[in-house]
Amino acid sequence: MTTPPDDHEEDLPAQAFRALVDSVGVKRFASGMGLSTRQVNRILSGAQPNPIERLIKSLSCCEAQIGDRVLDLICQEMGGYFIREETIDAASVNAVRECAEAIAAISDGHISKMDEVQIREAVAALTALAKIVRQQKVRKVNVHAGN
Repeated sequence: MTTPPDDHEEDLPAQAFRALVDSVGVKRFASGMGLSTRQVNRILSGAQPNPIERLIKSLSCCEAQIGDRVLDLICQEMGGYFIREETIDAASVNAVRECAEAIAAISDGHISKMDEVQIREAVAALTALAKIVRQQKVRKVNVHAGN
C-alpha cells in the first residue's frame, strides 16, 4: 500500500497533470480528452492512474533511443522537437547564456555600443546553436529512415 503524498509535496507528474487541467478547467479538459469530469477528478485525486506518470514510466521502461523518438513525436505535435541535453555541447549551452546576458543588458531600454557587441555575439552564438540543433534533427531523420 502506498502512502499518499503530503499536501505540500505532491509529486511532479501529479502537479503537471493538475496544471493541465487547471489551465482550462475540469469540464473543458475532460471534454477535450474524451473523458468524464468524474474520471478527471479521480485522476486528480489519485484514485485513477495519472497519464503523465504512466508516460514517464513507459519511457523509463524502453530503450532510450525509442523513448527519445516518442518524446520527439510529442514535441513535434506541440511545434518543437526533442533533443537530449547531453547531445548539445557546452559551447552551445554557453550561447544561450550569452543571449540571456545580452537581453538583460538591453532590458533597461538603452542600447550602448557594448550592448550592440553583446547582441552581435549572442546572435552569432544562437546561429551556431541552431546549426547544431538542425544537424541533430537531420541525424534523427536519417536514423528514422534507416540511412
